[in-house]
Amino acid sequence: MMFCTVDEVLNFTGLKPKHLNLSTDDESKLEDIVENWIKQSTSLIKDYCNNDFQKYGDNIPEAVQNVCVRLTGNMVALATARRDTPITQVNDWQVNIVNMRVFSNDLKDDLAPYVIDKSRKSDKIEFFAITGADDGKSYHRRR
Repeated sequence: MMFCTVDEVLNFTGLKPKHLNLSTDDESKLEDIVENWIKQSTSLIKDYCNNDFQKYGDNIPEAVQNVCVRLTGNMVALATARRDTPITQVNDWQVNIVNMRVFSNDLKDDLAPYVIDKSRKSDKIEFFAITGADDGKSYHRRR
């Protein structure tokens, strides 16, 4: 299951085949590329949230869908910027490389309600205490 659709991303970004140096009638190739980015975005969201979102079934929360569209849009922006040039010259002395971060803090903030913190969940730990006394009761099992 993907958290957003190809059409949503295309509408959000205005991406056309020419932006990725594809022939102008190659909509199918464009859709395949965007679908792959959506799959990657969905995976990043699931991993970040430690949440497979299965409890929602097909009704993924709209906030998560929105993050997916924006995250995929960031991938589109990075891809088109990298195709144009990986280097941006700010002035005569300063040169910047295009920012590679697509999963920005604002997206992570919007996902905060869906993050499952697994660090607080603990499993049972069993241990044995040996007291050293030789009274036949020196073995204690605790939980």
